[in-house]
Amino acid sequence: MFGHLKAKDFVHFIEGIGPPAAKQSSHLESCAHCRATWKTLESLHARVSSMDDEIPEPDWEYFRSSVRDRLLSRSIQRETAVRRWTGWAIRPAMAWALSLLFVAGLTVLTVVWNGSKVVPRSNSFETPAMEPVSETTIEAGPERALFDELVQLGDEEQQQLRQMLEISRKGSRQQ
Repeated sequence: MFGHLKAKDFVHFIEGIGPPAAKQSSHLESCAHCRATWKTLESLHARVSSMDDEIPEPDWEYFRSSVRDRLLSRSIQRETAVRRWTGWAIRPAMAWALSLLFVAGLTVLTVVWNGSKVVPRSNSFETPAMEPVSETTIEAGPERALFDELVQLGDEEQQQLRQMLEISRKGSRQQ
């Protein structure tokens, strides 16, 4: 055998299991280091095995019941705390209130969003009533003056100008 015995070999000696110990016991007789280790372990094993008689066997029945009782009491305490703050009677009412609040908020948001985008619709079948053209005339002059006057037109005047331009386009297309 090369070197000293391993811890596993000492455990096998103590428990009396394992392969035949003829080689190992001859090594114990010839090696002072392994013999000293064996003596120390043997005395330690004797002390530990004598303590087994002094330690009483625990009452496993009592231990199991006490653990079970503690776990059950904790779960009951958690349930009552949850019921206190969010009881079953409050949950459906809160759900309805939150859903109604959500729907109302969504409706208001939609109305506000679309309210700012209202565009007056005109039917293509109706022809706008032609009002007599006012005496406002645009003088021929430099192009810059023309655009300055166009910018200063009011809403009604702009609408009349559009109508006149559309009528003139339609007339030029028909010819």
